[in-house]
Amino acid sequence: MNTADTDCKALLKRWREGDLGARDALFACLYTELCQVSAAMLRAERNSSLSTGDLVNEAAIRLIQLDQIDWADKSHFLALSARAMRRILIDHARRKNSDKRKHQKVTLVTRIEGHPGRLDFDVLEKSLIRLNAIDSEKADIVELRYFGGLSLPEIAEVTGTSESTVKRQWRVARAWLVDAMAADVR
Repeated sequence: MNTADTDCKALLKRWREGDLGARDALFACLYTELCQVSAAMLRAERNSSLSTGDLVNEAAIRLIQLDQIDWADKSHFLALSARAMRRILIDHARRKNSDKRKHQKVTLVTRIEGHPGRLDFDVLEKSLIRLNAIDSEKADIVELRYFGGLSLPEIAEVTGTSESTVKRQWRVARAWLVDAMAADVR
């Protein structure tokens, strides 16, 4: 574990203990990484009124409002931040779709080996909800991979499972999602 990870872990612990200065220092320390996650999520969305900073700030507001989160480490914090950003983008897309104006679909660009580059957010969200009802562990892995941009070893660390189990669950979840999304598009 490098010094930055150790510092983040200490800040997370102090925040959990009620130190608001540690919370602010944590967001300042990880702002660049949060912006990278946000930019990756926004890259494919056309005509978005959200900026990278908007998405990071909205996610920060949502994370600050959470009580009693037992942050494990920096990877866990970034994964939960990515999940919050995903929810914000989905809420934003749904609001846009509910308008009377015609909007383009919100898509997610992935750089994950063996997967097509673009996914329709709404179709993916509906499929993830169904997968979560069937197997929440696999749904968590998909969220961490697609939205958090975490590697399989990082997901294993965050979830506390072996890397081989994560790889196996990732393959099954990805295959299930491809079938579910194809059925939803038809």
